[in-house]
Amino acid sequence: MEVEKEATTFTEEEEQTNRKLLHVQGIEPGEGKRMRRDRASTAKERISQMPPCTAGKRSSIYRGVTRHRWTGRYEAHLWDKGTWNQNQNKKGKQVYLGAYDDEEAAARVYDLAALKYWGPGTLINFPERDYARDIDEMQHMPREDYLVSLRRSVNHSF
Repeated sequence: MEVEKEATTFTEEEEQTNRKLLHVQGIEPGEGKRMRRDRASTAKERISQMPPCTAGKRSSIYRGVTRHRWTGRYEAHLWDKGTWNQNQNKKGKQVYLGAYDDEEAAARVYDLAALKYWGPGTLINFPERDYARDIDEMQHMPREDYLVSLRRSVNHSF
């Protein structure tokens, strides 16, 4: 049984905003919604293409990185949806990856943790090829041990 979908109408301003967002994500008009943006572009390049109202709402230009409002340091976090949080009675928990003076270092730690959690092909800040050596090393370590080693290596070999 086929269900007809009601056509959505947008104002000219909404259509223009949608086109800008699709362009920022690397999706051309007519392509499917599930197309992924070009992995070779960096987070800085993607943010620089965003409309000012979108780019200004984040404390960091990198995925998984926030700026601590009191210390000014950059913190890396990821969201582990595969665990059960007993305290809040919900699925998922935030995983703290450390605080860093350098925003890019925090982004790279997030990338490594994301690759360990979700494997190659996950959405990260920098090209996957930058982490070829690290990916080989992380294969031989349990997830928790690898995260501990990331937190301890503030001056990681980036």
